[in-house]
Amino acid sequence: MPEVVGIKENDDGTVTLTVEAVCDMVICNDAVITHELTVRFAEDGGFQYLGNEILNDGITSIPDYQYRIRKE
Repeated sequence: MPEVVGIKENDDGTVTLTVEAVCDMVICNDAVITHELTVRFAEDGGFQYLGNEILNDGITSIPDYQYRIRKE
């Protein structure tokens, strides 16, 4: 479950959100990974995705992708 824990307005007009992926299970109540998501907000209320950076070696905590559709 994503949880925004910080917002930084950058000099170039972009915004960087610090997001923690939080486990909501009883045995896991801490952030699984923390990442920074950078966006630019548009006048029409939309936004443009500019980048995403996983912090603190969190990349090692991401499980392998599980395919939902399998070839037979």
